[in-house]
Amino acid sequence: MKALTPIAAAILIASSGSVLAANNTTLQSQLGAGNMATSTQVGPGNVNNLVIQTQVGNFNDSNALQTFGSDTNIVLHTQTGNQNNATSSQFGGSLNTASVFQVGNGNTGITTQSAPAFASAAFINQGGDVNVGFITQAASAFDVAAVNQLGTANFSTITQTLSVGNSATSNQAGNANISNIAQILALGNTAVANQAGTLNLSSHIQTGVLNNSNSSQLGTLNFTSALQAGLGNDSQTLQSGFGNLSAHTQVGSFNDALTAQAGLVNVSSITQTGLGHDAATTQVGLANTHTTLQFGSNETAVASQVGVANVGFILQ
Repeated sequence: MKALTPIAAAILIASSGSVLAANNTTLQSQLGAGNMATSTQVGPGNVNNLVIQTQVGNFNDSNALQTFGSDTNIVLHTQTGNQNNATSSQFGGSLNTASVFQVGNGNTGITTQSAPAFASAAFINQGGDVNVGFITQAASAFDVAAVNQLGTANFSTITQTLSVGNSATSNQAGNANISNIAQILALGNTAVANQAGTLNLSSHIQTGVLNNSNSSQLGTLNFTSALQAGLGNDSQTLQSGFGNLSAHTQVGSFNDALTAQAGLVNVSSITQTGLGHDAATTQVGLANTHTTLQFGSNETAVASQVGVANVGFILQ
């Protein structure tokens, strides 16, 4: 066998390299001092990917990774301000989009799409200072996740795992609000968490098919949680004031739960197991408490409390 000449060897190496990665594009623009932008597009089958990184300010950090067979994925990072951090990782998968947009100082936005993901989208938009947003999409297809933060020290996570066609949105305005949304083994679910104020906490967990969960919090130190497992359940929570607590648990199909609270330290709990239940609790005032438990099918419970320190209980 003839030995390869140096030129032939170089041609062979170059042609084999195209099998590993090809037709990837990175565009970087930096204005300021001490900014760091890193784009890594390598690996077998890593083709047709795009990274765009824009930094205006000082000491911002942008990291984009596309590897393990990423195909036609997009990463967009835009940073205006100082000491912001944006990290997006795409491990395999195709037609995914990850976007982090930051205006302010010390914000952190991290997106991960893996296992692989297909045609899913992750958006983090941050205005203010030291906000933190995480989005994880693993074995995800046609999912959409969005974190929108305006203020200071807000924290939000969205997780979509073994999921198809789900939508999750976290909107935060104010300071030190916390929102967590998880859609696992989920198909066609929708979750929306709205927070305006300070130190509000929201949790949404969904597994199953076509469940819908919405919460809106206005004020300080309000807490809401919604757990849904099944088909076609609907959860709605409205809170205004200070220290209100609402908890919804739905296991089954086509159950509806509504809690509306205005005032201080009101507590409401609705638990539904079965089919076709309808429960609504309204609280206006101070330190009211209500619990609704529904088992079986097609039960209806409506509770209204106005005043101070009322206690109610419904078991069906």
